[in-house]
Amino acid sequence: MAKKKDKIILIDADVVSHFIKASEIYFLCSIFDYDIKVLDKVYAELERFPKKKIEIDNLINQKILEIEKFPEENQEIVKEYFYIKNKLFKGDGESACLAVARYTENIVASSNLKDIRQYCNLHNVEYLATMDFLCEAYRKGIFDLERCNKFITNVLAENGRLPVKKMEDYTCKQFNFK
Repeated sequence: MAKKKDKIILIDADVVSHFIKASEIYFLCSIFDYDIKVLDKVYAELERFPKKKIEIDNLINQKILEIEKFPEENQEIVKEYFYIKNKLFKGDGESACLAVARYTENIVASSNLKDIRQYCNLHNVEYLATMDFLCEAYRKGIFDLERCNKFITNVLAENGRLPVKKMEDYTCKQFNFK
């Protein structure tokens, strides 16, 4: 199925990390019907971790994932980025994703919900977390229940943070992207 072009998913480092820890990174881009892009500021965060950088570089070289340049020329986005980073104390990648998504009406993918939920709700920014990717993969039959549970187990074993220990304990939400 062709990807929808009216929106993109701007993915933060934590979701990428979860998919790497679960050894499922090659399925990340097949779950939702939107292209997934990594902002250059998120890529810079991932560069600090050699294993993650290698995985991301492989996806980029295979044209599975693309790096999106942060729009430095858009003063509204730049101003919002610095506000989020300096006043709300968010990281570079997270701040960049939130600012860009707010002014481009794209979707943020971050599992740091305690940091992003209030901002996203206040500014009507659509967002996804790692568990939403798992729910959608399960709903579409890309992953079965056993594979979802293995994903969760692998992430938790690698000191990743997820809200549940097994898929059956999570209530999936419906997606109605505008």
